[in-house]
Amino acid sequence: MTPQLSASAGGAQQAQPDEHRLAAGRALAHFNNACALVDRNELSRAWTEFERVLELQPDHAEALVRVAGLAAQRGDASLARDFALRVLKSDPQNIAARIILAQADLEEEKFQAVLDGLSSLSSTDGLAAIHQAVAQGLVADALDGLGRTGEAFAAYIKSNETQRLFYRPQYEAPGVETALSRVQKRVAYFRDASAESWRVQPETREKNRTHVFLVGFARSGTTLLEQVLASHPDIESMEERECLMEAAEEYVYPPGGLDRLAALPEPALEAWRDAYWEQVGETGHSATKPVFIDKMPLNTLLLCLVAKLFPEAKIVFALRDPRDVVLGCFRRRFRMNPQMYELLTLSGAANYYDVTMQLAELYREKLSLAIFDARHETLVTDFDREIDRLCVFLGIARDDGMRRFAENAKRRGSATPSAPQVARGLYTSGIEQWRRYAGELAPVMPVLAPWVSRFGYSPQ
Repeated sequence: MTPQLSASAGGAQQAQPDEHRLAAGRALAHFNNACALVDRNELSRAWTEFERVLELQPDHAEALVRVAGLAAQRGDASLARDFALRVLKSDPQNIAARIILAQADLEEEKFQAVLDGLSSLSSTDGLAAIHQAVAQGLVADALDGLGRTGEAFAAYIKSNETQRLFYRPQYEAPGVETALSRVQKRVAYFRDASAESWRVQPETREKNRTHVFLVGFARSGTTLLEQVLASHPDIESMEERECLMEAAEEYVYPPGGLDRLAALPEPALEAWRDAYWEQVGETGHSATKPVFIDKMPLNTLLLCLVAKLFPEAKIVFALRDPRDVVLGCFRRRFRMNPQMYELLTLSGAANYYDVTMQLAELYREKLSLAIFDARHETLVTDFDREIDRLCVFLGIARDDGMRRFAENAKRRGSATPSAPQVARGLYTSGIEQWRRYAGELAPVMPVLAPWVSRFGYSPQ
């Protein structure tokens, strides 16, 4: 938006600098707000704020890069390309814009263009480690698209190793407990725990609302499920907010915490429920619709906490072939945290999946929670029947808008690596991707084989 000039030339000379300063100040405020919204995964609102920045300062390079990145996350390759090219026109060496341009090429299956644009960048000395890792990962994706799976796997290893070396001081520092170790301790605890102390009798606290936790494992199909369900007019869905974390830090992680949680009296439980809903409200969710969904895949690990605080909650557990899950975790690039750090090696991803499923099985045995297993392969091959079953479980009638989830996904946005795929709609090409990498997966097959059998997938 161009500032209006006053009628007189003298007035224009005086007003223009002031208006430019005011516009720059407003643009900065909108930009900072947009970045904060991105950090909170409120991507639709962030998009609007970045647009306001560009209305005030059309050449704001960082806002252009951020909007290009959001467009790429939405799966809108054309728009991502347009914004990235606007940046590169004035700054041809802008690394972030070059990476986003490659993401757009990848989305449009221009695999050789990705290699041409990023092969040199992915090995550039002195490039920031995160940019280098992303470039290496996109090169790997392009090689995968060209069917050069051996080279692709080597490139995935290279990308993950770049990240691992960068984050190692943070996640492998002396005295820092690993995510794997934390889960192993919970497995040991619940093997010996009395089921009686964990089975809570519901007291019908949420009469006007069905409270749902959508869980599973990374790359198990939770983003697709969430976007489908969020397209129902009677469902409000919250994507990947850690509203249980404060209670987890108090009762799940510390020594002796689980015993204290098991014995927690009702008034204390009610206080933690109130704290949870307060945090939900702070994310901008009102939770006033008939169904409220808290989607966080690795809340699988906190189902003991869910069982105590919300014994009436319904659990939708996303299942997918363990081999595709682990391969997908190894190949994708996540926002880093202790859990995602475990996925940077193939053995780490397999072991973390294994221990997570062990704990989930113990929870099924020891906790009194209503659980619906939503199988990814069934959802994409027999959508209507699977959604009918899921709606019955949630106590709502199916809505035809659920079939238009891809349009909704583009409007809502998502911060997960699955977002561009979900925006494409239903497709079956993601099923049994592991077969293309069967040789590379061979070392971890003994870890995954029991779960392949347990979940009813073909061993061959």
